[in-house]
Amino acid sequence: MRIPDGSSNRGSWGKTDRLTLVKRWIGRWILGVGVVHTLFGLVVFRGTWQTLWAEGLFNTVNGQPEREFPVWFLSAGILTMLFGSLVDWVEGQGWPVPRSVAWGLLGMTVLILVIMPVSGGWLLLPAVMGLFNPRT
Repeated sequence: MRIPDGSSNRGSWGKTDRLTLVKRWIGRWILGVGVVHTLFGLVVFRGTWQTLWAEGLFNTVNGQPEREFPVWFLSAGILTMLFGSLVDWVEGQGWPVPRSVAWGLLGMTVLILVIMPVSGGWLLLPAVMGLFNPRT
């Protein structure tokens, strides 16, 4: 497969070379953080989810912060999984992840850690470092 600079990340057998596979950890790391976040939210807020489900889900949250928080928590986990999947796909193509994405993830991670230093936000730091140093 050709990448924008004209080089190829494929060996003579048409398979992704070992170096590409080794370097392809950042998106998978982010995806894993999203999975952990989502599962954590489903388990910790299971009482809220059971109540919402029992009430039929539709319009069961509006204006109730104790119900809104679990929904946003779950949404953040799902969005993190989608973001990780996209980064993994970019890595799999052999393309560099745009530097703006690295800066955006750094900004989001710093914001999370400043606002909530005792959180899972620390789990994003390896991916941020990997985006700024893609040879790791």
